[in-house]
Amino acid sequence: MQNANVSESTQYRTTLLDLNDDVLTTIVSDVTTKDSLQLSLVARRVHLLAKRQALSSVTMKSMQAVMRICTYMLDDVVGRLQWIRRLSVSVGLPYQGSGIFTQHNCPQKLEEALRALGLLTSLFKHASGLRHLHISPLEDLLVFYPPLLDAIYAHTNIAELELLQCDGCEALKLLDELRSQPRNLMLEVRTQDADKDAIISRIGRFHELRALSLYGLYTPHYPVRMDTEHFMRSLHHSWPKVTDLTLGRCEIHLPAVLCAFPNLRTLTFTEWGSPHTAALDRPTYSVPLQGTSGLEYVEGSGHLLENWPTARPVYHILIQSILAIPSLSVMGGLTRSGDPEIPIVLQMVRNAEPIVFTFRIMAFESLLDSFWKSLAREATRLRCLEVELCLFRETKGLTSLFLDWMTNVPSTLSPMTSLSYLEIAINGDLSQFITCVVSEAAEPVDLDNSQEYAERLASLVIAQVPSLRYISLGFGSMTYSFSIHTHPFAGMMWMWKVEQGAGERTLSPVPQIIAQRLRVVLKSPDYHPQRESEGEPTLPLRAHSSVDIIDVPYSHGMRLISLSASITKGI
Repeated sequence: MQNANVSESTQYRTTLLDLNDDVLTTIVSDVTTKDSLQLSLVARRVHLLAKRQALSSVTMKSMQAVMRICTYMLDDVVGRLQWIRRLSVSVGLPYQGSGIFTQHNCPQKLEEALRALGLLTSLFKHASGLRHLHISPLEDLLVFYPPLLDAIYAHTNIAELELLQCDGCEALKLLDELRSQPRNLMLEVRTQDADKDAIISRIGRFHELRALSLYGLYTPHYPVRMDTEHFMRSLHHSWPKVTDLTLGRCEIHLPAVLCAFPNLRTLTFTEWGSPHTAALDRPTYSVPLQGTSGLEYVEGSGHLLENWPTARPVYHILIQSILAIPSLSVMGGLTRSGDPEIPIVLQMVRNAEPIVFTFRIMAFESLLDSFWKSLAREATRLRCLEVELCLFRETKGLTSLFLDWMTNVPSTLSPMTSLSYLEIAINGDLSQFITCVVSEAAEPVDLDNSQEYAERLASLVIAQVPSLRYISLGFGSMTYSFSIHTHPFAGMMWMWKVEQGAGERTLSPVPQIIAQRLRVVLKSPDYHPQRESEGEPTLPLRAHSSVDIIDVPYSHGMRLISLSASITKGI
């Protein structure tokens, strides 16, 4: 009988090769290029699907790679080249002496570059299915090999265009003559004295843009910081279809930005960053905003967001700069003093009425009146507050200083009846001296970073803020502070649910694997704290950010989410 069962189960077993083409295509689309090539060798059944996936996205990072890949693709234009959908070219050019495009004693390098770019030009001419193009350094490549210009601008179906280091006449000519109307455009200007008006004018002809990223439209001033006095006051163009805008080191006045892009949903406006440091996974929301004036997400340096209008509400605000920082030399680079930014940020909170607010601030008790009480008064709709508390690592007695802060400051937030979730990341790793970060070995930080200490601090906080339902506290910071799209918080963080019983508020720990997803849920527009307190379902059964959200009892009494085994293994 047992042998019969084994035989029967073997007979009806389904393998990967038994799936239909649509399912296989979906599976293969999530496989890397290298794995797709290996999969194409497994069986004839998946050979074509896997090979097509492998060749759909091509990256070239050297002249040798350009020659090798282009030769391979051009050998079979119909069978290989037509499958390309995404192409990334980032190559260096040969240099020599005072000439810009020659290399000392290496004439073969010149010949190699000319052959490689000739092949690349041919590839462009035949790759009719190309939809995404990334190319760097654009200006140098177009000057070195002019035929490349005609091959690129002749394309009519490029939907996503990323042009890096494009600041000269040839790049402007490409923007002038490009036949495609991209929906996504990333543009990086390399020189600091580029003609900003000319570049903006060229971008003005792209009427189908949905997402735009601009980097480097600035003129250096001293001291090294972006002074809004010199900013462009008008762009003389309008992009009503753009909903996602990123500006890194761009001297454009905020009112000009909001006027030229009237229907924005997400805005990142910062005085640092580049396409090379941009993080792609910033928060996204589906917020049912009134009309087209509201934004889902705004991130930026505090002083660049001055005079935020009352008519533009924002669901989530993230301030990158450290408020109230007293030193100009922090973390190995120059930055501005944060004190003047406090009234700017408070005004924005009052006018934008955020639901989620993320920021960084020095842990000075002297800010109790000037900032914290004002925040509680202005943030009338705030549900989630994410704070990075900073002190310099050279400060003595950090453990007791943060304990004093948790004892005295959180009570100022007690009037905020809408505040349900508070996350505090303690950062004691900032250095007051550049040498301590760059060259000298830093002394050990005088800070207790144990879970027991974190829980003690969290207990102090919940006793002072009665509206809190969840709290996270730990030791960390926003990820790499000089990148676009900063994310809280990297480090050791713990989460608790606030329980009420017998006249006492206590902490009930939330497992890490659930805490990661719970943070997303608590910031979701679909989360309703009042319904949860009344025992009603907080969220419908549906997929949310790659996790199934199900209203079921949790072991600690929390009715919120359940994670299926198939999802949790990827967390």
